[in-house]
Amino acid sequence: MDGRRAPVCMVEAIREELRKVPEPCGLLMRTPMDICRMGLVEDVRYEAGRARVTLVLTDTSCVHFGGMRRYITDVLLELPEVEAVDVVLSRTALWTPDRMTQRH
Repeated sequence: MDGRRAPVCMVEAIREELRKVPEPCGLLMRTPMDICRMGLVEDVRYEAGRARVTLVLTDTSCVHFGGMRRYITDVLLELPEVEAVDVVLSRTALWTPDRMTQRH
């Protein structure tokens, strides 16, 4: 595999791992859903062992952000290629219901 394709494959691997991260409000409401299906993942990037995940939340002061950041970091560090993880909030968008997917 050439170097230009490796990051694309890693982005897909990272997105697959992110499907293991539950969306906290859904758990509280007893309608469990992962953060990808909920539409919280805005962007995923990978370069030189570092994964960067940008989230879109309903509120920039979401009380669950710290917990999600820790959970995402733990899940992604299980990938052998990932050495560091940055989880940040989008500065340009807030979550709206139309971001949800119907994927089961």
